[in-house]
Amino acid sequence: MNIKSLLLGSAAAMVAVSSAQAADAVVVEAEPVEYVRVCDAYGSGYFFIPGTETCIRFGGYVRSTYSKLNVEGDESGADVESTQWASRINLDIDIRNETDWGTLRSLIRFRSNNADGDGGDSQFEVDQAFLTIAGLRVGVGGSLFNANFAAGVNLEGVPQIFEDGIYGFSNNLVLDYTYAIDGLSLSVGVEDIDGFPPGGVTNVDGVTTRGGRDASNALFLAKAQYSADFGSVGIVGEFSESGANDNDVYKAYATLDLSEFVPGGILGGYYIWQDLDVGGASNQSRFLGVQADQSWGLGFQANLTDQIEFIAYHNEISGVGQSDESLTTIGLNWYPVSGLKVYGFYSFGDTISGNGALVNNARGPFANPTTNGGSFTAGEDVSFDQFLIGIRRNF
Repeated sequence: MNIKSLLLGSAAAMVAVSSAQAADAVVVEAEPVEYVRVCDAYGSGYFFIPGTETCIRFGGYVRSTYSKLNVEGDESGADVESTQWASRINLDIDIRNETDWGTLRSLIRFRSNNADGDGGDSQFEVDQAFLTIAGLRVGVGGSLFNANFAAGVNLEGVPQIFEDGIYGFSNNLVLDYTYAIDGLSLSVGVEDIDGFPPGGVTNVDGVTTRGGRDASNALFLAKAQYSADFGSVGIVGEFSESGANDNDVYKAYATLDLSEFVPGGILGGYYIWQDLDVGGASNQSRFLGVQADQSWGLGFQANLTDQIEFIAYHNEISGVGQSDESLTTIGLNWYPVSGLKVYGFYSFGDTISGNGALVNNARGPFANPTTNGGSFTAGEDVSFDQFLIGIRRNF
């Protein structure tokens, strides 16, 4: 055998062995990547959780406000000035999917408040956490007493939702059922204002506005609301019985769409009355602990331009001490770019030293200056005004 034949044979053998090994090799192919899919069944911003048919949306806002409040007494001559710079972060996690019983929804809202200045404080909390299915809602959420499941006081520092009125403890432990058809919704439910947060209910900037009660003292509510092209109208009743601390509260509210005549025009109003038998427990009252008989308010909103809204409303509470309390607010909302809101409000009114349901609403994050901030005479007529500016980024 010559050298040429030996080389050719060796090469052929090597090729044969390589081919056999290649045939026996295991080829690992990458799994196909499942990219995030848009879920448009519930509006913008939702996407499918990979590998499921469940949709999720992250939303919320970041805001910063600066406020200055002045309070003056007509008898004692006391004068209180308070300023505060506050910020807030709201993070909503909204999860939904379809079932044989309809849409199953869960909402978790985290909130962080930070403030410097008079009455400043820091706070982090789970503000809401509830689920809904087939008309049933259970968890921690806005009270049925609210017209729109939003806070009834201190929204953006003033009572922004003018058909909701002046009242406290908006987020409760809730168990309710709503039947809705053709714009009509009928709701019944039970709520516990003590379990959340423990020890009392706070306003939106972390100031306690209502002390805790016995957890067995539940609130029973019934509500009817109708919405159509003209606007909406509704009535809600709240019933509480706990020995000497009975309290029944009712509210009628309505909005009227005036956009056909005025760009962005909305006229709204409410009337709240309560049958209060507190037996010395003033925190039983819906009016932020004030033993009032009734409250009413009117509000108006319109677009001055495509980017600027004008808002004005007036609120009154009667049956408090020696005279009525009043609060008037005017303001502007400016939307310079998508997702950004710049706003300013001026509020003024009269209250009574030691009560202060309305000054509580005007003050935003401030502690009640008619009780804690000055040497006012008990029952003294007190005037106040507040200027508030803020910026808010929604996402």
